[in-house]
Amino acid sequence: MKKQKTIFAAVVLLLVFLVGGAIAYFTDTDTATNIFTIGNVDITLTEPNWSTTDDDSNGVPDASQDLMPGQTIAKDPTIQNVSTSNPAYVFAKVEVPCTTATSPATPTEFFTYTLNSGWTELSSAAVACTSGGTATHVYYYGSGNSLTSLASQASTAAVFNNVTLLGTLDGSEGVTGNKNIVVTGYGIQTQGLASSAPADVWANFS
Repeated sequence: MKKQKTIFAAVVLLLVFLVGGAIAYFTDTDTATNIFTIGNVDITLTEPNWSTTDDDSNGVPDASQDLMPGQTIAKDPTIQNVSTSNPAYVFAKVEVPCTTATSPATPTEFFTYTLNSGWTELSSAAVACTSGGTATHVYYYGSGNSLTSLASQASTAAVFNNVTLLGTLDGSEGVTGNKNIVVTGYGIQTQGLASSAPADVWANFS
C-alpha cells in the first residue's frame, strides 16, 4: 500500500512541473525616438570694394600702396550670416595701427573712417591708442542698446565704406613700413542667451 502512494505522489509532482512550464505572460515594449537636427552659426566677412590687384607682386595691393597723408581708399567690411536657418547677432572688431608720437604729442590712429548706419560702437570694449601699438574698436549690429538679429542668408550694411590716412603725418610719427587694419567678424546664436544686451553678448567672445 505504501508503495502505491509513493508512485502517486511522483506522478502528481510531475504534473505540477509540466503545468508550471506551460504558463506564459503577455508582454510588450515600445520606444519613442525623436529626431533632432543641430543648428549652427556661420558667418563670412567680405570687403566687396577692396582692391586686391597687385601688379608688382610685392604683397601689397596697388590701391593701398604708397599712400599719401589724407588719401582715401575703399574698404567696406560686410558680414553675412550664411547659416542655413539660424539667425545671429554679429559684431565687428576693428584694430587700427597708431603713430609712434611721444609726449607732448599723443599717439593717434593712422586711419579714420565713418561708421555706417546700423552699426553702433560698444564703447566699453574700446582700447585706446598706444605709441606704435593699435587702437581697438568693437561695433555691434544694432542701435541704441539693442542688437539686431541678422536672418539666415542676410547681410549687414558695411561697417564703413572707406578709410582715410591721417592728414597731419610727418616723418617722425612712424610712417614707414606696412600698416595693417585688421577687421574681425563675430557671430553668435540669438536664442538661449542669458542676456541680449550688447555688452553681455560680447562677453561671450572676450
